[in-house]
Amino acid sequence: MNNVSVLSLTKPKGNVEFLAQVDARHIHLDLGDLALNLFTDFNLTPAISVLATTQIDNALTQMICSGVRLLFVVDAEFKLMGVITSYDIQGEKPMRYLQSRDCRIGICAREDILVQDIMTPLSKWQVIDYSQLRHATIGDLLITFKESGQRHLIVVDTVKGDNGGGSQVLRGLLSQTTLERALGTTIETNKAANSFAELKRELAF
Repeated sequence: MNNVSVLSLTKPKGNVEFLAQVDARHIHLDLGDLALNLFTDFNLTPAISVLATTQIDNALTQMICSGVRLLFVVDAEFKLMGVITSYDIQGEKPMRYLQSRDCRIGICAREDILVQDIMTPLSKWQVIDYSQLRHATIGDLLITFKESGQRHLIVVDTVKGDNGGGSQVLRGLLSQTTLERALGTTIETNKAANSFAELKRELAF
């Protein structure tokens, strides 16, 4: 057996700060580069979740503290229920909920709105399969954001079971904000370009 020794424990030398993270996704990319360069892989970075019964402004605070714009919504048993974004909380959804029949009956205020009241439920998601993303380019991703009008694209993967069947799991996330940073431009989502050349003209490549 090799010799072992006790590691030295010392007091910090003054203040200790958080390590500044270098985000490789902020580098400039071209339309022909792989979309995986901008993919947040939940095999490497854990998905951040919030309880469905959390008040929406508390959920927004959690986003700010975590440095994200999207939280996956779970119930008390950690079952996936939906998704909520900062755009949902800061946009028109809370007001629309206050004007809804369900809210008027209970005579509620913004402080009473819970994540589950304005989230996008799992049944209404539109997702991308990881097998498709593996071969996609930045150009493909750009067109998809423009066509869908979504700020985030959820990626799922299929895991095969022992009986030969498969089930879908949450694999990762794509963000329009991250794509815009990589391209150095703002993406207009009112229409999709019809060709690679049109994409290059729009972005002044």
